[in-house]
Amino acid sequence: MKAGVTSSEKIPGITRDVALAAGDRIMSAADLGKVIRARRKELGYTQIEVAEMMECSPRLVGEIERGRGSVGFDRIVSYAMNLGIDLAAFKR
Repeated sequence: MKAGVTSSEKIPGITRDVALAAGDRIMSAADLGKVIRARRKELGYTQIEVAEMMECSPRLVGEIERGRGSVGFDRIVSYAMNLGIDLAAFKR
């Protein structure tokens, strides 16, 4: 979902069921951290390299990947987007 697209707008061809079938269901910060860590490794980046790209500490990168609740949501979204992970929310 592109920035600025409201939740009430529909993306052609994408339904909640299709999106859930294609991706990982996120039920906690730890679930999202696992997805982010897997993508980082898939791209061949170390936590130090990602920290340099995000201009933060490697410790923060590790906290995001472990799903620590003390990490700001904006930082988590930024990290995911930098790795090419799109986040979307659907009504149940």
